[in-house]
Amino acid sequence: MRRLVWPDGLSAPTVAVAAAGLLLCSTGLFLNPRATLAGWLTAALFLLGLPLGAMTILMVHGLTGGRWGFALRPTLRAMVATLPIALLLFLPVLPRLDLVFSWVGADPATLPEVVRQKLAYLNVPFFVGRFLVCALAWLVLGWLVVGWTAPESDGSSRGTATGYAIGLIVHGLAVTVLAIDWMLSIEPEFTSTIYAMLEAAAEVVGACALALVALAANRAIETKPGGEEDVALGEDVANMLFGFMLMWTYLSFMQWLVVWAGDLPEEIHWYVLRGQDGWQYLLWLLIALQFVLPFVAFLMRSVKRSHRGLLGLGAVVLAGHFLDVVWRVRPSLSAAGARMSWPDMAAFAGAGAVWCACFLYLWARPDRIAVWRRRLVRG
Repeated sequence: MRRLVWPDGLSAPTVAVAAAGLLLCSTGLFLNPRATLAGWLTAALFLLGLPLGAMTILMVHGLTGGRWGFALRPTLRAMVATLPIALLLFLPVLPRLDLVFSWVGADPATLPEVVRQKLAYLNVPFFVGRFLVCALAWLVLGWLVVGWTAPESDGSSRGTATGYAIGLIVHGLAVTVLAIDWMLSIEPEFTSTIYAMLEAAAEVVGACALALVALAANRAIETKPGGEEDVALGEDVANMLFGFMLMWTYLSFMQWLVVWAGDLPEEIHWYVLRGQDGWQYLLWLLIALQFVLPFVAFLMRSVKRSHRGLLGLGAVVLAGHFLDVVWRVRPSLSAAGARMSWPDMAAFAGAGAVWCACFLYLWARPDRIAVWRRRLVRG
């Protein structure tokens, strides 16, 4: 009997977790469809943010340069190549938008006045159309960015400053639509002009943290030279992640400050909901993992020159980013407070394992990304 051999980057446990998670999610759609879709949407938003954040970093590095970006580029390109899978994760939610968004199928007379004023924008055909346009824009942009960042023989890339600049503008508009449609409109009474920038910053933090974990696990970057004398490559990458984390922290604090100063009931309710029923504990854990612990560690050069320190930093920030997405999305979709139900675990396991399997498959063999790029054009 022949032994089953998995392709490089794939493993039997990953495939088994994905299969079990998807099977449980299929069961959950019959037993508790709202809870299952709520967990699935949360996982899909987290996973989509990783390739979107990777795309942002690649385009920013294309404009600025730096040794840190060349070190992260293989991992970031593999993340961008998972974009089709991440977008497909939203398909199970589209047929039952009414289970996630309160404005879908509701009688306008029963909605608050502030929501009725948004119904010209918040309607299902326009919603689905915007998602398809954004998905197409991201697929085209992802195809271009992966091609632009393919290393030449001298280590350079094919991209131009003009291309990266235009790409960032298009990408920024699409992320704004994603943040408004799939996150803010879950609670349509809440309005935040800074939320799209907050989501973009969070995506960059998550992608950079995962890239640091993958890079440190694969190479001894704490011993490789960085951009300046007596600076290790690991320090450069950690310092970039530190900067991205501070940007996310500033935007998160400014949104809270503006809402607190405005003292409007429909806006304050967004924070009140996330400060009770157990969500407040998740918030404190999120602050510890996404800001306090990394802030202290990033100021210690010995940590940034330690292999375990770099792995730990990346893992802690990535865990904090995941909790950030859960804290921003899940409370309004849960009637039982901050409790992890089996549909949540099934969704996180199924969607997460599918994405991880795709990422590991591409990351283990970078030449597969070129094959993915050709198939994307033909398909």
